[in-house]
Amino acid sequence: MRITTQMLNESARKAGLPINNTSLLSYVSNESSENTLLRALNKNSSSVVDTAKRSSYEKLEKAADQLLQKAEFFMTEGEESVFAKVRESGSNQEIYEGVEALLESYNNTLKTLITTSNPLNDFYRQMLQEAATDNREALENIGVTISKDGTAVLDKDKLKTADTDSLEKLFGASGTFSSKTAFLATRISDNAKANVESLTCQYGSTGNVYSAFTNKYDFWG
Repeated sequence: MRITTQMLNESARKAGLPINNTSLLSYVSNESSENTLLRALNKNSSSVVDTAKRSSYEKLEKAADQLLQKAEFFMTEGEESVFAKVRESGSNQEIYEGVEALLESYNNTLKTLITTSNPLNDFYRQMLQEAATDNREALENIGVTISKDGTAVLDKDKLKTADTDSLEKLFGASGTFSSKTAFLATRISDNAKANVESLTCQYGSTGNVYSAFTNKYDFWG
């Protein structure tokens, strides 16, 4: 799925960025637009100092980075993988703790995406939820239920009855849940960082953040 120009324009509008490369010169050359220009500049100034919105995106970036870290914990292969280590030790405790931490970060990222809603974040939230719903049966077998809002509810007692092979098939590098979650966490973090920058700095009609923003979001690119 490719993010459309309309979606990008809407996100740019909410972030206070120029839309459709409308230049400052085009405002200045139109004598009747003097008041419109002043309003636009004032609006941009307000956006730059919008600390509440910036804080929300900073929280989202942090949440996504933590989600990436928790997902990558399961993705190492070979003798260094957590699954190889627990087979050697005979205890799955490290995996249980890793699953709990991953699901906590998953839920936190979903909730933070809701508080920073825009077309891209709504899209990422949907894709993150699909990473869980696509594995609903396997998750339920180890004690994880997906609620109506997409968050994961963990039954710790049932989780501790799961065998290592089932856990590896779901969360390991050969499965789809951790790998897709890690991929999405990277994109969510990048998007949040771009929004933090756009709310912190002033840009001209061809500002750096907008240029990066429009070039980045071919989803699988």
